[in-house]
This record gives sequence, structure tokens and C-alpha cells, in this order.
Amino acid sequence: MTVRIIPSAEWTHGEAKGICEQLSLVDTQPRVEVRDRENDADLARTLVHEYAHALLHFDVDDDTERAKREVEAEAVAYVVGRYCGLDISGSAFYLAAWESDDPEVVRERLGRIT
Repeated sequence: MTVRIIPSAEWTHGEAKGICEQLSLVDTQPRVEVRDRENDADLARTLVHEYAHALLHFDVDDDTERAKREVEAEAVAYVVGRYCGLDISGSAFYLAAWESDDPEVVRERLGRIT
């Protein structure tokens, strides 16, 4: 697996904070890239989120379960971030967008996950 933090000026993935994709058609190993930013806690959370995709979902190629995969990766980022004492306040809002739930409901569920 290749993991890189990319300077903002060199970022080619639009508004995404991070990506997890195949290196090439020949090398099927995951490549995780995260856009660099000043907020180290958010950078670390995004890195864990994308790394979770690499570990849990890299061999999945089915868009029908995308929301489930996003929730799983973000739940991993939430748990790791909370354990490490990072500001993970954005996780509940991110999860709420994928689950169509109120952020407070998601926060309660994340508390149980932790």
C-alpha cells in the first residue's frame, strides 16, 4: 500500500479531502492520498478514514453499498480519533449526510460504537 500526503497545490481530486484507489491496472495495491491542510486533527482523521477503506473495502466494486462503506470508514476514523484525543466533531455531520440522520442521533450511535 502507498500512503501519501499531497500538498494542496498539487491536489488533483477536486473537493475531496482524501482518496483510496488502485495504483494502476498492473499494480492492484491500494493507494491512499490525503490533501495536506493546516488542521492536523482533520488531516489525521481523513488519513484514518481512507486507510480504513483500503483495509475494509478495497476489493469491493459495488456502488450500491457506497453509503455503508462510507459510514464504516468514518466510524473507524471516529473511534481512532477519539482514542487519540483528536477533534472528531466533523465525523457526526459527515455520517449524518450518508445516513440521512440528525447529527445528534449519529453522535449517540458513535458513542455506542466507541
